[in-house]
Amino acid sequence: MKFVERHIPRLGWLLKAVRARAVTPHMLRSGSAVRAAQASARSAEAPEIDLESIPESALLQIRLYRKEHVRFKEVDADLDRIELAENEVLFVPRSVIVNRYILFYNNVYLPLDIGTFLDPHGTINSTYFKAIPAWSVCRVHRSNHPAIEEGSVFHGFFAIGPYSVRTIGAVDQDQSTALQNPRGFKGPLEWLRLVRTDGYPDFVADLFEYFKIGITYARQLRDLDGYGAEQLVLSSASSASAQIIAMCVREILPELTIVGLTSPGSLEMVEELPYFDEAYAYDDLTSSVGTRPSLYLDVRGSESVSMACLEHFAIKRWWVYGEGGDESLPRLLKLNRRGTHYSNGIDSLLYANRSGISDSDILAQADALSRKHDLEKRWGTGYRTISSPREVYELYDSFLHDTHPSGERVRYVSPFLERARSN
Repeated sequence: MKFVERHIPRLGWLLKAVRARAVTPHMLRSGSAVRAAQASARSAEAPEIDLESIPESALLQIRLYRKEHVRFKEVDADLDRIELAENEVLFVPRSVIVNRYILFYNNVYLPLDIGTFLDPHGTINSTYFKAIPAWSVCRVHRSNHPAIEEGSVFHGFFAIGPYSVRTIGAVDQDQSTALQNPRGFKGPLEWLRLVRTDGYPDFVADLFEYFKIGITYARQLRDLDGYGAEQLVLSSASSASAQIIAMCVREILPELTIVGLTSPGSLEMVEELPYFDEAYAYDDLTSSVGTRPSLYLDVRGSESVSMACLEHFAIKRWWVYGEGGDESLPRLLKLNRRGTHYSNGIDSLLYANRSGISDSDILAQADALSRKHDLEKRWGTGYRTISSPREVYELYDSFLHDTHPSGERVRYVSPFLERARSN
């Protein structure tokens, strides 16, 4: 596998995607369902919504292939009345960092055949209207599983809404990780994992996926001798994703020069970060040394920036990781064939499993690096908290129409959380 990853990166990634169930045979058979959804979306009229009378217990749903069409579906507001089948657990979101990635999932429901998995209780999503998911920190309000304690806290992939009911299968002996066991689910294996985060601040749990990518990416580079490169170039260097990758690489491969690319407004801040050796504004990247053997990780999803990097730097290997990168990949490959994707649900998952890196290990390392770099002081405050369905809609609409204030960070908390805590 190392030979394939070194010399045929695109093929290596596709083989891993199949193993991680991010690419499945169903995708080849989903064309008719996708075409039907697209035809329905083209002919559909936008649902009428009254923002002044949305109940607190409503879930925002988006029409597949028509992202501007939304509706609100009321859910049962009495959490203690909801019936739980054997091994079902009721989770209430207490910290969901919401960003532009929520726009991505609209088009993956049908190709991934994820059915009712992202439905808060298996009966709320319809054929074409679906809930929006996100990585979440959730409190267990009620449990009908012998190994899941009420009041415990887990990080996982849930719908953005008042609560979710999930069927739990295997639980580690130390109860640090649980696997969901949804009926008929054929989607990505990564989405099934629940990581127990009791004892860690929500701030660290919120960053779990970022650190999982950073730690596994850095360790994989070390295993492959850094592909013979002398420096790593990261776009969007001011973002949490790029900073965490940089600090993980700095810990594991301290000999590698780390170069950050960012906007002119963020340049001074990036220059002061201890895990970047050099920093350049995007429009000035050609002033950096271009002859060093380099790795490039596109965190920004900007095709123009990636094109400029592939032309300027002596790239030994590159990856696309970031919103918008999927569409750019074919054109980037025409310029340099040594690239592919990097994904938490594929690369990070499989490398961690193969190398024996547990979720508990990643959580502990995330906590240690957060303390070392005082990340809670820098990143753990300043969030705008939203809870109501209307606030979720307004945030979604701002992302959709690109009107969200630059730099604003938003956290979703279930409107039922305080009620769940008091019971």
